[in-house]
Order: sequence, then structure tokens, then C-alpha cells
Amino acid sequence: MTSPVPTESVAATPAFQELRATLSLFAREKLEEGASAVLIKAKVGQQEWTLAEGVLTREGQTTVQPGDRFPVGDQFRTLLAVSVMKLVEEGRLGLDDLVTEYLPGSLTANSPVTIRQLLGDTGDTAAAAAPDGDALLGRVVEQLRGAPLGAVLRTDVLAPLNLQSTEFLNASSTVPDDVIHGYVQIEGETVDVTGIQLPGGIANGGLVSTVEDISVFQAALLRGQLLSPASLIAMKGTVFADYGLGLDHWDDRCTNGSYFGHAGDIPGYGSIAISSADGNRQLSIFMAYPPQPVSPQPSALALEMTGVAQVAMNSGCRFQFR
Repeated sequence: MTSPVPTESVAATPAFQELRATLSLFAREKLEEGASAVLIKAKVGQQEWTLAEGVLTREGQTTVQPGDRFPVGDQFRTLLAVSVMKLVEEGRLGLDDLVTEYLPGSLTANSPVTIRQLLGDTGDTAAAAAPDGDALLGRVVEQLRGAPLGAVLRTDVLAPLNLQSTEFLNASSTVPDDVIHGYVQIEGETVDVTGIQLPGGIANGGLVSTVEDISVFQAALLRGQLLSPASLIAMKGTVFADYGLGLDHWDDRCTNGSYFGHAGDIPGYGSIAISSADGNRQLSIFMAYPPQPVSPQPSALALEMTGVAQVAMNSGCRFQFR
């Protein structure tokens, strides 16, 4: 496997050095276990560090670069939530409106599923009635805006933040050359799933981005650059909830508050973006998984990545609440 390509900015504090060491060890272990690529972007105040290690494809020897792109999986929900909340701010959509008011026939007759439930935790009983909530929300947004979802996301998020490396791919899109390839095991064979029809795969429509673009988006969102304060509060959810509207949250031991962000777990790939409430401390991790059988259950690697992200973020400050 190739050597890492780390970059860093100003002199690192001991706390930031610990964060970096934790993440470097995680990357090295995952590559030894068969991951083909790991990208990491960490930021604490003015301190920044980026690591890119591995290869673009298993067949070639092209070393991954920090700006290479990857499918973000369920992280897409957070960007979609911004477009939904903008419609709410304009009075064109209500969070407690029934989905069937906008998409008749999309669910069973008299279905009680609301926009809020689709944006909320997908484990919610009512939301479970809609097996593909993001697709339904995307259709609602397209209908109300009168434009394809990719164009709406560009207007609402990508263009204002100048996220030039982030792109929404639909089913007919050609996968860009700089997208890192992902692999799974099918009947004992290692298969490249980049662009093929698998559940949640980018060939079915999805977002590709970079660790830098995702970090910029998360910081802008949490600093109130994209939505009104009321909309951001709604997205964060209540203090003791496990999930808001398109935003997950975890315990921030540095502030006794919460981290916000989202994980993405699809066949062949895993990622997570996690930020402090003020956007001052951020971490984005991507991994092209070691090939494993496709499963409807979350990957154990995704859960491990989420745990490592929290540990690393908490190690990045000088004082922790216990």
C-alpha cells in the first residue's frame, strides 16, 4: 500500500497531535485490513490536517489525493434537509404536512407519514412506512421548485459555498474519473461496485464530494450561513434526542454539548462528518471498505468509524467534561 500524503497547517498543539495520532493509527489499521483508500480532514481552530492514503482503484496504482471524490451515502440527507427547510422558511411546505399531499399515490392510502418524519430518524415507526424517504423528499423538492434535485442543491448549497467538487449524480450520470472505487464480496468474488445498481449506490442517484467540501458545508450550516436560526434549531433537534432533521448528534465532552453531522454507509464505502456546534472543530473521514458481503444492516466498520471520530474529536481539546 502506498505511503500517506499528510498535510498540516500551523504548529500543532499537544491535543491536536493526539487527535492526529489517533486518526493516523486508525487509517493504518484499516488499510492493513484491506481498505483500498482512507481520506481524513481534521480542523481545530487554525490547525488543519489532511491525510490521503491508498489507491484510486485496486486494479491501478494511482495514489489517492486529498481532493479525490467519493459517494457520501447518507450524508446526502443533511444537504437535502437544507433544501427542505428553505421551502419551509418560504411557507411553501410544512414539516407536519402529509407526504401524500404533495405526492398522491406515493404511499398507501391515508398514510400518516409526514415530511418531518421522513427527515427524522429512519428508524422511526412511521417513517419506516416509507422505505426510501430521501427519494420521496427529493421528489417533493423537485415538484415545488420545478427543477431537478441536482439543480436545486446547486442553488441552495453548492453555488453559495463554491463547492465545486461536489456533484449530484443521477441514474444516467457517468461516474467521474476522480471518484474512488468501492468493492464488495459477491459469491466469494471481489466486485467493483462503482456505478453499478446496488442499494444506495451512486448509480441510483447520489452525491459525490470531498473531505474538504463536506467540511466547508458543515461549518457553514452550523454557523448559520445557509438557514435561519429557527430552521437550524429544528434540524439539530431536541437536546436529548439521538437525531434531529437530517442531522445526527453525539456527546461533545469538550463543551458538555453536542457534535453534529452525519454518517454515510453504502456498499463499498463509509464516511462520517462531525463538527462542534460552532463549526470550530471538525472532522471528516472517508474509507473505501475492505471488500465484504453486501448486507442490509449497517457495516460494523461504519460503527467503528463513528466511534473513532468521537474519540478523536474529544482528544482535540485541552479539557474534557466526564
